[in-house]
Amino acid sequence: MQQSRGNICPYRMFSVREMGLSNPEPYVEHAIHEFLKLGEAVAARWIQMPKGILLFQMAPEDPASGAIYLFDRLRQEFYMVGFDGPDDSLTLDEFFHLVAEYNLLQYAEQPGLLLTHFQNPGSA
Repeated sequence: MQQSRGNICPYRMFSVREMGLSNPEPYVEHAIHEFLKLGEAVAARWIQMPKGILLFQMAPEDPASGAIYLFDRLRQEFYMVGFDGPDDSLTLDEFFHLVAEYNLLQYAEQPGLLLTHFQNPGSA
């Protein structure tokens, strides 16, 4: 079945170490707030689980500017959850739709699943 935005295409952003932060566990709020500062954004939604955090980040003055991110708490890395279709001008309603359609909560529960979407080097 074809999904509305095509395949999930995750993009590794950076680690907390690359952001100049120390280990954020068990209180990750500081790392998330520093991540949001980089994009001058706010978290319109923040779904926190033991292994991952799903974020819907947007510019505070633009309700159609959202993008979906995942923080892998074990690897301490941030990923943008992109799609074949548009993925960085989402509304909150679109976020909720995509969470259900793509079962995005599974990636907050088990962030390693997102890594299976990365293309292996040398494959096309």
